[in-house]
Amino acid sequence: MKTDKIKEIMDQHYKGIEIPTGLEDRISATIDRLAAEEQAGCGIEKKNRKIRLLQRPTLIKTLAIAASVALIISLAITWPVKEDPVYLADTCTDVDQAYRETEKVLEYVSRLMNKGVDKVSETSSNISAIKTINKYIEIKEK
Repeated sequence: MKTDKIKEIMDQHYKGIEIPTGLEDRISATIDRLAAEEQAGCGIEKKNRKIRLLQRPTLIKTLAIAASVALIISLAITWPVKEDPVYLADTCTDVDQAYRETEKVLEYVSRLMNKGVDKVSETSSNISAIKTINKYIEIKEK
């Protein structure tokens, strides 16, 4: 019913206008050609887009790798490390034995300290000798 009414309105509106012969066929052919070009162009465009996506450097992959590395480093830094608690064991059976063991350890430390102090004093004397030689050389040069 609506189509008949629309046809009547169209006929009244375009009563005196002549339609060239073959116009309908040419319009139909043009519409078909444009539709075919659009479909063909869309397929080529999709292929080109895929090729461009594959060829360009993948920023998303790079960002994902960087984020993963940052996450691993931050976890490694902040992850609490559980160490076994140190329990001091009492190895001596009586006080005298503990005293003797302590004396031995302190003597050992004392010997090591004395060796270090001897090396420092030896180095100090070598430096003072070098300074004296340098002063003598400076005096001769003037």
